[in-house]
Amino acid sequence: MADCFNREMETLNPAEYRRVQETALLGQWEYVWARSGFYRDKYQQAGLGPADLKSLEDLTRLPFTEKQELRDSLKSARPLGRHAAVDRKEVIRIYSTSGTTGDPTYIGLTQADRDLWAECARRAMWTCGMRPGHVVPLPIGTFFIAASYGEAIEGLGATLVPVGVGATDRFIGACRNLSADYVLSTTSFPLYLLDYCRRKGLDPAGLGIGIFMLGGEPGASEPLIRERIESGFGARVRECMGNGDMVGLMWAECQEGGGMHFIAQGACLPEIIDPDSGESLAIEPGLKGELVYTSLARRCQPLLRFRTRDQVEVTGVECACGRTGFKLRCIGRTDDMLIVSGVNVYPSAIRDVVGTMAPRVTGEIQIVLTRKPPAVTPPLRLEVEHAAGAEDLAGLKQEIQELIREKLIVTAEVTLVAPGSLPKFEYKAKLTRLVEG
Repeated sequence: MADCFNREMETLNPAEYRRVQETALLGQWEYVWARSGFYRDKYQQAGLGPADLKSLEDLTRLPFTEKQELRDSLKSARPLGRHAAVDRKEVIRIYSTSGTTGDPTYIGLTQADRDLWAECARRAMWTCGMRPGHVVPLPIGTFFIAASYGEAIEGLGATLVPVGVGATDRFIGACRNLSADYVLSTTSFPLYLLDYCRRKGLDPAGLGIGIFMLGGEPGASEPLIRERIESGFGARVRECMGNGDMVGLMWAECQEGGGMHFIAQGACLPEIIDPDSGESLAIEPGLKGELVYTSLARRCQPLLRFRTRDQVEVTGVECACGRTGFKLRCIGRTDDMLIVSGVNVYPSAIRDVVGTMAPRVTGEIQIVLTRKPPAVTPPLRLEVEHAAGAEDLAGLKQEIQELIREKLIVTAEVTLVAPGSLPKFEYKAKLTRLVEG
């Protein structure tokens, strides 16, 4: 049986899980009807009333909540939108997204919301191996959702060392001077740190990091990326995932590996849907689809059937660790998807396929686009770093192109570039580059 942070919730059997989730859902439904003009209007327009949700099965009767609806809501009722269900005076914290596709999205938390986020984060951190006594430098800016993890780190009994973005020397100093040994970051950060250490003549393994808890972007489950980090630092990698609009951390990889467990029982209800039809699908190993979330105890901005556009694959429904939350991995985001001659391709999937060519490649890629995505005129232009000492580059190029054609059903034109020549990213990797012509 797993050594769980919250054994009662993390090891619920199916009947108990249903009872907990259904009771919380009905409570959230009642709260939404009483407090959210946004949802009252939305459901009344759909012909639904307060009595139309009586069980978990009724949830699929509700229309989805789309990200654009939240953006429109925020514009119509600043600062937190019509979907906010509390008075502004009850909000103790506001985060914002980066706003790379438009205006930032503001996410408000009440004290109860913050406490719930921290509880889920502690469950995830414990699942990923964090324990009292770990020293945890946090290379994340204070305005990001991930900064909320600070209270969870402290509440779990570990020692938080705020570092921030763009402070690599300070991070290294924390490892050397404070014996920092557990890192929570994006997947890109340890890859950036490996390159930084080697350019500075430092031994990454000498930093003493034992575990990397990585999330914020796909990649930590890709074998080549994981092997590079683990062998470079002499550390273990555990993957995690959440959603800023819902709960900061809801998925975490245990010591058994093989995907991330759902650990946010009582806080969120996850569905996986067919992204085309919208049909809610039965959870089983191998299932692929889009994640949809329903909040179960949100006070400030409750969201029902929120479409995340995260494309995932279920990797297991049982685990030797004893946790009963099903496991998955993230394939990519619809927002990042490319369409090449009618075929949907995720940049992270291209990186994953190229990574199987190691050790002849470093694993670093850049997709070169000549117009804004998603449509791409074939062939897909791809830059790939070959490894130092790699031989027969012409043959390697041909093999990569054939492998992409076989695995992803798209035609690619590969350009091999020298190791270390593609950009490295400290926060999140940018796998595509838009150029003219």
